[in-house]
Amino acid sequence: MFVDLEGVESGTVVEADVVIIGAGAAGIAMARRLARTPLRVVLLESGGLKPNAAAQALNEGTNLGLPYYPLTQSRSRGFGGTTATWSGRNIPLDPVDFTRRAWVPHSGWPVSYDTMLPFFHEASAVMNVGQGSYGALWDEVGVPDPALDPASFVVRFWRIRAERLGERYRDELQRSHSVTVLLGGTATELLASGDGRTVSGARVRTLGGRSFELRARHFVLATGGIENARLLLASDARERGGIGNGQGLVGRFFMEHPKCRTATLQATDPYRMLEVWRQHYPRSGPRLWPSIVSTPEVQARHGILNSSLAIYFRSLPGVTEAASRIGTAIKQRRRPAMGDLLALAPVLHEVPANLVRRFVRRRSFIVRPTALYVLTRGEQAPNPDSRVVLSTERDALGQRRADLDWRLSSLDKHSAKVMTELLGSEFTRLGLGKVAPDGWLLDGTADWPLEDTEGDHHTILQGGHHHIGTTRMGDNPRTAVVDADCRVFGKENLYVAGSSVFPTSGWANPTLTIVALALRLADHLAVQAVAAPMPVADAA
Repeated sequence: MFVDLEGVESGTVVEADVVIIGAGAAGIAMARRLARTPLRVVLLESGGLKPNAAAQALNEGTNLGLPYYPLTQSRSRGFGGTTATWSGRNIPLDPVDFTRRAWVPHSGWPVSYDTMLPFFHEASAVMNVGQGSYGALWDEVGVPDPALDPASFVVRFWRIRAERLGERYRDELQRSHSVTVLLGGTATELLASGDGRTVSGARVRTLGGRSFELRARHFVLATGGIENARLLLASDARERGGIGNGQGLVGRFFMEHPKCRTATLQATDPYRMLEVWRQHYPRSGPRLWPSIVSTPEVQARHGILNSSLAIYFRSLPGVTEAASRIGTAIKQRRRPAMGDLLALAPVLHEVPANLVRRFVRRRSFIVRPTALYVLTRGEQAPNPDSRVVLSTERDALGQRRADLDWRLSSLDKHSAKVMTELLGSEFTRLGLGKVAPDGWLLDGTADWPLEDTEGDHHTILQGGHHHIGTTRMGDNPRTAVVDADCRVFGKENLYVAGSSVFPTSGWANPTLTIVALALRLADHLAVQAVAAPMPVADAA
């Protein structure tokens, strides 16, 4: 059932067994899982079923550190969360990501890859990408194995399908008798009980001025890496510094996936190179896209992070951009702009070969590659100084805004440099071409390029719209915010879902792991919530 809170009487108290705050990938996955149980579940969403500029404006904040996307653009409020706008790159974290690595400070998860593996399989089904492997799928895409040295590199494939979870699972949750989805309500404060051991409620406000209180046996924060930290920090009426922040860790260790061009590539056969390393379109199942990753042994030998490299290309000026816009128009069943069609005039002679390439051979379009280059998507080293903090400015609901101070370390750049050089040696060995590292990698500093001097956004540091860390998981309350079950240390009934609990980021896009962890947490709550008493609201 869906309920718009603007139509509910202000002051209403809503009770449930489990309250999930945030209806993105984690929240929806948990609600669907718990819908199979007798538990009463409330799923609270700040936005609505359609984009809402006023709700989106609640994301406004200032970038205090490295240049980053406007914070209103890097995440979406609304049923389905950021899956409404994502690119659909599904892949789990690697086994090495869960291990304690001596050369990566603050690394190590309190759960193992083997523990997560069955949930990765289930998450793949939730995301509609099948149960297939994410390993070297050369036979599946019909391309000979490029024969990279297995002692140095492994190839991992994204399974790409941009499922809009709010659309895919809306009807299912609408029909549910045990799940109530509340729309248009923003949690502004968690209410700690008098003894501090539980959370007794959550205050909720709407942009129309209505206010409510949610009460439950268990609460789950599933609002993303920035908002999870924001709500904990803002809930400081009884606990100085915010709930769960006794050690000052809430908001710290914010991680992204630093992305940037690291080298140009003079390929022996550019078209062949791109056919291998760009997207593939199997006749059934999701798109597949390979990425190059160093082995754990190489990472340990060189003291580098678990990062990935991919091959991109630049076409004639304006052609790549026009082709991208035409593709978007076709997907949206719109007529492409005439200007974009005219921009393709210089490459019209390549259309027949590309039609064969795309629809017969099931490869990506390749339009006049004038330059090839190497792009890194890096794991970011955990850094306590990279963080989310509360602003002195307030939003339309009177809540302090969240500001972002994104920072990288020397290990991040070192990893990009070593990976690029190793790939250069490998491509030379195989006779595939020459890799020439960009100058910024070799300048002896920890700095990344921040100004675009070539008219190509890949030449500057970017992120992936991935908000990781800020409520990290661990086995010690002195070094982590939540435990192995995602429960906030010191609180019997408060949990956190999403990538904010990741102790390390890996190179993989976080969504599949977010869903896997959410399913695992739902299973845990299905047992815990049955026996848990309803916390008593503090009269004070």
